Amino acid sequence: MKNIFLLIFLTLNLLCYSQHRNKNISNETKRSSFETYIHNEDYFIKAFDVNKDGISDKIVSNKPYQGESLLIFFGDRQGKYTLALETRNFSEDGGNIINDIIPISGNKGFIVKTSFPERGYYEKEYNIILQNNTWLLKNIIYKTMSDISLDAVKYICNVPQNIDIQKSGWTDKIIPIPEENVRDKKCRVEKVQNTADYYIQDTDGYTNLRKDKNASSQILQKINTGEQIEVLDQSEDWWLVVSKEGKKGYVHKSRIQSK
Repeated sequence: MKNIFLLIFLTLNLLCYSQHRNKNISNETKRSSFETYIHNEDYFIKAFDVNKDGISDKIVSNKPYQGESLLIFFGDRQGKYTLALETRNFSEDGGNIINDIIPISGNKGFIVKTSFPERGYYEKEYNIILQNNTWLLKNIIYKTMSDISLDAVKYICNVPQNIDIQKSGWTDKIIPIPEENVRDKKCRVEKVQNTADYYIQDTDGYTNLRKDKNASSQILQKINTGEQIEVLDQSEDWWLVVSKEGKKGYVHKSRIQSK
């Protein structure tokens, strides 16, 4: 009987010690651990070789509308991950939202892609490189339209930045897209294909015009099969279009046909 009571006593003490130890783990320590973000619904994780050492790294970011944290964890050959950078993912409340994070070609680093749903076609690509142990926002590629008319053109503006994103106040140094009156001179101008002959073709009899580039995004309008639309951008799987009622949003390219 004494052995049983002793076993229970030791078990309870071990549980109390474990709980006390976990409570003493600081939020800073938890934040710097990659395991904190696995299966966390507020974040998404990308995996590719950021520092070009032949080992896959982990890129952690808040999902759209869930925050603006962005963390880079370098991997090692033992399968462990060490926090190498903590910064922002360039999201804004009510404005920019993060779309994707992809490898950067030819350099150590990555590209953060964002869009501004409320402004139609307005996208940014933030090119971040690791140079001499310094994380630099090398440049931003701004992409937008002149207007929504049939004569509209696309502006692609590559704006150098060269900002150390680990120094305080670095966001205040970001150079914005050139003003509209000088974009013809400072940006690459692309003509948009005439979109008058595009129409909806869907076996359901209609398709959904969505706010963002995904099937779970807010539905702005239903467009009936056969209805003509204006296509503003067709660079990805989800095309930016304008319905005959003048509403602007995204339709998957598989639902669009041309005459």
